[in-house]
Amino acid sequence: MCDAHAGEAVHRRRFVLFDGHPLASGYTVVTCRNCGAAYATPLPPQEAFERFYRDASKYADAATGTGSGAQLWDDERLANTARELSLFVSERDAHIVDLGCAAGGLLRQFAALDYHNLTGIDPAPACAEAVEKIPGVRGVVGSLFALPARVAPASLVVLSHVMEHVREVGLAVEALRQLVRPGGRVYVECPDAARYADYLVAPFLDFNTEHINHFSVRTLERMFSAHRWDVVASGTKDIASSPTSCYPCAWVLAELPREAREATPVTADVALRAALVRYVRMSEALLAGVVKRCESLKLDGREVFVWGTGQTTAILLADTPLARARIRAFTDSNPVHHGRTIAGVHVVPPAELRATPEVPIVIGSLLHGPEIAMSIAALGLTNPVIRLDPSAP
Repeated sequence: MCDAHAGEAVHRRRFVLFDGHPLASGYTVVTCRNCGAAYATPLPPQEAFERFYRDASKYADAATGTGSGAQLWDDERLANTARELSLFVSERDAHIVDLGCAAGGLLRQFAALDYHNLTGIDPAPACAEAVEKIPGVRGVVGSLFALPARVAPASLVVLSHVMEHVREVGLAVEALRQLVRPGGRVYVECPDAARYADYLVAPFLDFNTEHINHFSVRTLERMFSAHRWDVVASGTKDIASSPTSCYPCAWVLAELPREAREATPVTADVALRAALVRYVRMSEALLAGVVKRCESLKLDGREVFVWGTGQTTAILLADTPLARARIRAFTDSNPVHHGRTIAGVHVVPPAELRATPEVPIVIGSLLHGPEIAMSIAALGLTNPVIRLDPSAP
């Protein structure tokens, strides 16, 4: 964020990922002594992240990925965001760009509000194709570091849950100047790291392979002020993360000045480190509960299927007895993962589990455990189902 390169460690994290995964299988979360920003280090170069979101984006499947609005709770979140941002852009012909648009759920909500100059940019070709199917919306393949030349300058650029995924934060903010007209605005919304501990549902879920920056409102403000943008508004909000849970967010609305000016000094966020230390302690306690549950279920050496190949599974395979189970196969409802392997074990479609109904299914997600259990039942699978969240029946 500030190029100080003087981080103090908060937590060391490990993951068990897909074989050949381009992102880091471990890193240290640190806070900057100069500005208070929190980030993961060391990391692969930006090109690895670009390749990952182009070739292996979980958001490309509209039925399972957030951002499409396929789930009711996600659609309501996107509708609320579009309504909130409409207060800052009154002209219905204003050019609005959703950068990192996934399958275009937010753009569809803007179109429902009669905006008709809408563009979605995403590194995944499948996402751009999905956006093209929304009447009156353009879908373009690209990213912050590979902006398509044919996109006209925008009055508003939206980065909804994008900046926490970006390795080169400073370069990203500078790149936005190519996409925003003078006097235009950028809206950035990210997970609020200052409140992770208050919304804890799974151990270290916010310290994952994709979320490599951890913002507070103050560090979001600094991100723009340090690069000579004007901060128009900022704040916090809560959004749905599942049908039954919420997630804390921080947001900022910044304006590109019509005339060049000096960067505005912003004080360091000294409170963010304390908030993250609290989050680590609470995550450690929750993880200990998961370990105890694994031990009570005698997963060590037990033959199982594992449903879910996401962030929580990657952590549980690194830090719990699930790693010592005899995993027959992984399964996932997102078809983008089928055919891959994790530690040499294949990821198969859920229907393949029907052949061995006696093998239990361990649900690898703590957040979506109830929903996955319902999906298993809806598919007619009769395998015993094991949930690992300590409060599960």
